[in-house]
Amino acid sequence: MNAPVVVDTSVAFKWVFQDGEDSVPEAMALLDAHLARRILLVAPATLPVEVANGLRYSGLSAPDVLDALEAFEQLHLELIDADTSRIGRATSLAYTNDITVYDALFLAFAEELGCPLVTADHRAFADITTAVEIRLL
Repeated sequence: MNAPVVVDTSVAFKWVFQDGEDSVPEAMALLDAHLARRILLVAPATLPVEVANGLRYSGLSAPDVLDALEAFEQLHLELIDADTSRIGRATSLAYTNDITVYDALFLAFAEELGCPLVTADHRAFADITTAVEIRLL
């Protein structure tokens, strides 16, 4: 089995919308490693919704957003349901680290899987101290 790596929306967004985005080469290298089956990219099942929301506000038309989501689906990420227990852990982490529950859910998944979290969201994750590795792009 490939080593899991949790990715958040800030990374996934770069795969489908690169205009004006920083760290695109690093994000694409991560995706390439997944597609080559060297790693397994994992995220909460809410990830496509969060990416769609970001695309909605990026200036793309509705048909372009739908096209991007179809391409996104072909990446075959491992999307995991956010059940009550996971949301509870994320809520606790959100309060502890003064971040949103949305952001904390990615951290909760990384903790659960015992794997790194890769993010480009420096504002949310730069100052967090946790048992799992947080890789900032």
